Amino acid sequence: MSIIGEAVLTASFELLIKKLASLELFTQHEKLKADFMRWKDKMEMIQAVLADAEDRQTKDKSVKKWLDKLQNLAYDVEDILDEFETEALRREMLLQGPAAADQAVKEVTARLQDIERDINLLKLKNVISGGTSRSIAQRLPTTSLVNEAKVYGREKDKEAIVELLLRDDLRADDGFSVISINGMGGVGKTTLAQLVYNDDRVQRHFEIKAWTCVSEEFDVFRISKSILNSVASDQCTDKDDLNLLQEKLKKQLSGKKFLLVLDDVWNESYNYWSILSCPFEAVAPGSKIVVTTRNLGVTVNMGADPAYQLKELSNDDCLCVLTQISLGARDFSMHQSLKEVGEKIAMKCKGLPLAAKTLGSLLRGKDDPRDWEFVLNTDIWDLHEHKCDIIPALGVSYHFLPPQLKQCFAYCSLFPKDYEFHEEEIILLWIAEGFLHQANSRRKLEDLGRDFVRELYSRSLFQQSSKDASLFVMHDLINDLAQWAAGGRCFRMDDKFEGENRQKFSQNLCHFSYIRGKYDGKNKLESICDVKHLRTFLPMKLSNYEGNYLAWSVLQMLLNLPRLRVFSLHGYCVSKLPNEIGNLKHLRFLNLSGTEIQILPESINSLYNLHTILLENCHRLKKLCKDMGNLIKLHHLRNSNVDSLEEMPKGFGKLTCLLTLCTFVVGKDGGSGLRELKSLTHLQGTLKISKLENVKDVGDAREAQLNGKLNLKALLLEWSTDISDAAEVETRVLDKLEPHQKLEKLTITGYGGTKFPNWLGESSFLKLLFLRFEGCGKCTSLPSVGQLPLLKHLEISRMDRVKSVGPEFYGNSCSMPFPSLETLSFFHMREWEEWIPCGAGQEVDGFPKLRTLSLVCCSKLQGTLPECLPLLEVLDIQCCGQLLVTIKYLPALSGLQINGCKGVVFSSPIVPSSNQVVLFEKGLPKLEKVGIVNVRELTYLWWSETRLLQDVRSLNRLQLSRCPQLLSLVTDEQHDQQQPELQCRLRFLELSYCKGLTRLPQALLTLSSLTEMRIAHCTSLISFPEAALPSRLRTIDIEGCNALKSLPEAWMHNSYSSLQSLKIRYCKSLVSFPEVSLPSRLRTIEIEGCYALKCLPEAWMQNSSTSLESLNIYNCDSLTYIARIQLSPSLKRLIINSCHNLRTLTGEKDIRSSINGCTSLTPFSSENELPATLEHLEVSYCLNLAFLSRNGNLPQALKCLRVRFCSKLESLAERLDNTSLEEITISWLENLKILPGGLHNLHHLQEIRIEQCPNLESFPEGELPSTRLTKLEILDCENLKALPNCMHNLTSLLCLEMGLCPRLMSFPEDGFPTNLQSLVVNDLKICKPLFEWGLNRFTSLKRLEICEGCPDLVSSPRFPASLTVLRISYMPNLICLSSIGENLTSLETLDLHFCPKLKYFPEQGLPKSLLQLIIHDCPLIEKRCRKYKRKYWPMITHVPYVKID
Repeated sequence: MSIIGEAVLTASFELLIKKLASLELFTQHEKLKADFMRWKDKMEMIQAVLADAEDRQTKDKSVKKWLDKLQNLAYDVEDILDEFETEALRREMLLQGPAAADQAVKEVTARLQDIERDINLLKLKNVISGGTSRSIAQRLPTTSLVNEAKVYGREKDKEAIVELLLRDDLRADDGFSVISINGMGGVGKTTLAQLVYNDDRVQRHFEIKAWTCVSEEFDVFRISKSILNSVASDQCTDKDDLNLLQEKLKKQLSGKKFLLVLDDVWNESYNYWSILSCPFEAVAPGSKIVVTTRNLGVTVNMGADPAYQLKELSNDDCLCVLTQISLGARDFSMHQSLKEVGEKIAMKCKGLPLAAKTLGSLLRGKDDPRDWEFVLNTDIWDLHEHKCDIIPALGVSYHFLPPQLKQCFAYCSLFPKDYEFHEEEIILLWIAEGFLHQANSRRKLEDLGRDFVRELYSRSLFQQSSKDASLFVMHDLINDLAQWAAGGRCFRMDDKFEGENRQKFSQNLCHFSYIRGKYDGKNKLESICDVKHLRTFLPMKLSNYEGNYLAWSVLQMLLNLPRLRVFSLHGYCVSKLPNEIGNLKHLRFLNLSGTEIQILPESINSLYNLHTILLENCHRLKKLCKDMGNLIKLHHLRNSNVDSLEEMPKGFGKLTCLLTLCTFVVGKDGGSGLRELKSLTHLQGTLKISKLENVKDVGDAREAQLNGKLNLKALLLEWSTDISDAAEVETRVLDKLEPHQKLEKLTITGYGGTKFPNWLGESSFLKLLFLRFEGCGKCTSLPSVGQLPLLKHLEISRMDRVKSVGPEFYGNSCSMPFPSLETLSFFHMREWEEWIPCGAGQEVDGFPKLRTLSLVCCSKLQGTLPECLPLLEVLDIQCCGQLLVTIKYLPALSGLQINGCKGVVFSSPIVPSSNQVVLFEKGLPKLEKVGIVNVRELTYLWWSETRLLQDVRSLNRLQLSRCPQLLSLVTDEQHDQQQPELQCRLRFLELSYCKGLTRLPQALLTLSSLTEMRIAHCTSLISFPEAALPSRLRTIDIEGCNALKSLPEAWMHNSYSSLQSLKIRYCKSLVSFPEVSLPSRLRTIEIEGCYALKCLPEAWMQNSSTSLESLNIYNCDSLTYIARIQLSPSLKRLIINSCHNLRTLTGEKDIRSSINGCTSLTPFSSENELPATLEHLEVSYCLNLAFLSRNGNLPQALKCLRVRFCSKLESLAERLDNTSLEEITISWLENLKILPGGLHNLHHLQEIRIEQCPNLESFPEGELPSTRLTKLEILDCENLKALPNCMHNLTSLLCLEMGLCPRLMSFPEDGFPTNLQSLVVNDLKICKPLFEWGLNRFTSLKRLEICEGCPDLVSSPRFPASLTVLRISYMPNLICLSSIGENLTSLETLDLHFCPKLKYFPEQGLPKSLLQLIIHDCPLIEKRCRKYKRKYWPMITHVPYVKID
């Protein structure tokens, strides 16, 4: 138990005493009733001394031991009472006689007597407790002084508060207004208030200022006296007269502009605040009171407006605080050895400046990295309290919680750090554990739970997720606080406790969670299965990754834990649940969501206490239990996304306590019908009723009484098919399924009726916000929903018989159709031809608040769209091939996406005396995003460049694609000289697949904000305007412009250009580039598929001021060389791929061919052909490349060399020892016979990969470098006869892969390096001598793969004990895996392929550590491993993932 665990015990006792007082099941059993009353009396006596025991437990071990015994007893009593209630309920359900008391009652009575007797022995006293601990450490009061130079990252926060203080327009009903600074403990609220209080502007603005530290006790007299002392110290007296004190204070403040800071306020009493604030009514308007608090309840009671939520610091600012305190500096410039660990410590602080200050103070004056590593690796909550201010600072937030809420908060320690959770998730867990209890039984426990969540959020113990406002998260240090509060009753297992480090759990442990792994087996979870008092088994996830496996044997062991109340298998690939689940009679919470279970076992119906069953995303679930009628306490059945579920079980209507039912599946024939819903009157939230085609009796729909389920918020009515012949029945069924009029969301899918009922769309549905119709294929018209007053979102799709949308849709008598609609979407309306605008021929407006309009796949739609849409922000029209989009007025439009329409015009489609179709005639002042795709008749977008320049002032993204008649962006282009840059917002421009586009307006290149331009597959585009690039343009991507022959010279020599990346791809007519230098900031050039390109400009290569770092060239078949003399001197990365006629990288004129066709070299003296800066060289599929370097040298800076599929290349270089190579990869070099010399001197070399070099016979003389070489792969070198010399000396080698080298006969005399971690041997004749040499010599080997090469192997050799992965394949005579036993204690994966005679596993079984077993084409052993009844099945049940083909 933790030193503050008394609260949990107090909460447990309070609940038990209430439960004993309210038990009614045993009123007929006088002796049992008397026993329970005695228990209650003794517990009340014990409860009276709990406060004293809590205070003394840290100093008196006997008291601590007494509290431990008491906590164990409390859990046992709760379980016994639960067992009696469960047994009584079981007998009631089975119509049997009452249960009798057993020995357990006598044992508990004796234990209570012992504990009661110890009260006197320990001299425990009755101490009055106000619900909080009395042992709160006294904290120093704060002052207004601050050293601003040592405060980091609060500049913006300070300015925001100062601005609020200087404003006189805040709410000030009483002459002053309150500004609250909220945030969790340690986040810096006081520091921010100090900064503001001492700001010069604030000093000048207020006549009088006062600072008071309030702290936990809101003493009105003390606070008033402190304020008076600040403003007029001579007026203070020692008299305890509050009236006199406040009169003096009021007099001093009268008519003056006053600033008061109340720091660290906890009081939530409005009365106290009301009394304190009485003197402030006399202050001058504009006076302000700044309050710092962790509790939003304080903010509300004090009427703060606004409340400022203070966020955590950035990691960089935390680092500044840390270095300032620890080193007296702003950075690590003088302590470089501490920089990396210091940054990690700053991240550990998670934005709390108090944490950074505290850890910095612990490290003050210490420059030994080991001291810093210790602090990094030590849990903050394990630091000694007198040295750590974080514990008392955050602990006080816990101290002031009521006992019941403390218990709930401590339970949250089961959640991993950074885990984001829904409100309902934690509430259901609290309920299952019995933490929620209230005197008013009419109120739902779920409502109390919501109050608790809001209270914890209000007190800054929960935070709102920054990713999703519907989720909560705990700060890391608050999570630590919860663990500290929970003590030994809750445990969250981290990955570090797996395997040999697995935890040995106390039998007193009650609640257990862990982060779900890919494969979870015995090694991880066996120990927890022995904790018989365990109540909670909760696997958690931190990511959405699915496909997790749990060992079958572990699942069976878990079902032997008799006291489980919370049991989750969420996310595991479990397809069957054992019947033993029925033995968990205390179970309240069962989570099978995301599993592969198909049928729920019938034994679940005996779990009488079940409160929650979660079956979400069980896509294979077909059937629930045949009978669930015994689950009368079930409140929540969350079964969304269970598409395979066939029907609900009979008698489902007995579950009258159900609050949540996501999906009700109507049964067929004898299945559960809609009538079962009648008695489920408490349903709330969302209900989906599916397979409504199975309703044959309209009376069933009426009996469902949906209009009486007043707590439902959303209703989904689904017919699985709309081709039913029972259209009349379905029409009548939908008519009887009328919901209550407070419904907020309604969806109707697959409805086969011909018309909608009259109730749909009635204005009496005052709260309906969302409405969707999908696949109602027999309806010829839309329902009249225009009169729904609050409808915001309407979606209509796949209504194939609707041809016209008109007055019936709006509502014939509606004066203002769709008054609140914000989103309107039509999808896949195949026969829709006409949209008659609202009020056509009349003066009636519609859609006054519409913001988004989407029309998708309405292929026959013609005519006009609604014209007056003053608030429309997004217009999305796709695949409406007959539609000519004509809209007169869209002043608020910010996003326009058009894809696949006949044409698009604004206001007027045809310009007089012209056939040119123009989109923007009047301009769209707020347009930000435009995407126009596949519009056949669009020829221009703007009338003129002037119009273009005006419209793009707000536009930031423009995409035009597949507009075949687009000729240019403007009709009237001005051919003036270079125009000055225009300030605008356009950042991205894409023009693609516009085959008629011949030119771009010069005005485009004056757009100063343009950063990225992409022109693709505009096959008629001949050239670009001869103008300099926009100054901020960083990326140009040109692709598939086959008429383009060159780029403008002005693009290259602009000294102000920001161009960083240039990509030219598949421009087949491009012959050359301008012979001018590259822009100074250009770093990357990629050229691909320019088949006519013969050379690159020499000016690119010989400019000393260039910044070019990466040059990538692909599929340029006309290139015979890259540079005539030398490559760019700044180049770091060169990649050349599939340039089939490339013969050399530099100096094409120096190559000549001899008579016999062989390549020879002319003398060449330059040593700079490959730049000295080159670090990465990659050449692939250059079939005519003769050499990499004419002088045989590679640059000294080269780190990575990859050469592949260069069939004429005979040599890489003369020597490599003058380089910095870290990686060498060579493959498919048919003429390579020998590797360059000097390999042994490559001291930085880490990886060598050699593959498919058929003429390579040997490695050069000398050893391979042993310093850093970690990976060596030699594959498919058919003439290689020997491995490199002295392989055993490669002490850094970790991974060795060899295979398919048939002439490799000799095994190294001294063997392989024994430090290998991965060894792969494929079809080599050295396998046998390798086994004889001894695999067990590899003491660090983790991965071993052996494929072929051992035709005579019958029994497996002895393997290293360190193995985690073992793969054996193509062993034709292997019979027995005798050496794969329990000695391989680390083996996790065993993969067996194509071993036709393999029949036996070792007698002692497979290792317990095994997580994966894969057997493929091993028929004899496969037969023995089949599920449940085969010989080896019990031997492999501990393996989470078993795949047998």
